[in-house]
Amino acid sequence: MYYLTRQTAFEASHYNRIPELSDAGNFELFGAAANPNSHGHNYVLEVMVKGSVDVDDGMVINLVTLDALLKSEVLANYDHKHLNHQHPIFAKNSHLQPTCENITIEIWQRLVASLPEGMLHRVRLYENAANFADYYGEGPMVYLTKVYEFSAAHRLHSHALSDEENQEIFGKCNNPAGHGHNYILEVTVKGDVDAKTGLVAGLNFLDEVVQKQVHARFDYKHLNLDTPEFEMLNPTSENFVKVIWDVLEPNLRPVVLYRLRLRETPKNHFDYYGE
Repeated sequence: MYYLTRQTAFEASHYNRIPELSDAGNFELFGAAANPNSHGHNYVLEVMVKGSVDVDDGMVINLVTLDALLKSEVLANYDHKHLNHQHPIFAKNSHLQPTCENITIEIWQRLVASLPEGMLHRVRLYENAANFADYYGEGPMVYLTKVYEFSAAHRLHSHALSDEENQEIFGKCNNPAGHGHNYILEVTVKGDVDAKTGLVAGLNFLDEVVQKQVHARFDYKHLNLDTPEFEMLNPTSENFVKVIWDVLEPNLRPVVLYRLRLRETPKNHFDYYGE
């Protein structure tokens, strides 16, 4: 089985508002996206297809064919459009919010009908670099990812090892003075898209939980010296991503935390899905 990903992009504007809610209620739910004057994004779309390689042409699918489908089904309906007013689905169904989650599902539905059965594997839509949604055709289930950044120092040192062993294993990362990183944290939650809000989870809610449980604990801190979680625990990124899971997961409920990705440097990142 081969998996091929094709990327395209489009520009669109929209707003997210529930008519029966007050301005304050809409802004609490949707944040700045509730601005009735609209806002816009440079959306980036990734379409992943899967299948066997054709013995004659050596391809899963002809990219010319796939590009033509993306042009007719996606770009024609989304590019340089106001989604609430000009999209054939969102304009006719004012109760359907053009959230990243709903747009991802709608694009899947457009593409799956024109591809061989079972070929479409995933649709990923980036609203911006820090917010994207994945859809696999699983009913209303969408995986929503938000990306956060924070800065911290640490020293890799295990109390279970001798000083010589720590130096041998961790090298310059065992520097007693410590060193630091701009950590990138991807928080992925999963759930059914709410029929009324078009959301898996309120973006303000995710931001507030991460601010309280991650930034307030770890941002601009020395992990070994300033945080009780690492008083005796070696702050490797393997340990760190689990510590972050343990403080986020209970505070996100009933939203389901699916995955954390902690990027320590451009060269390495660490994924954790819970136990």
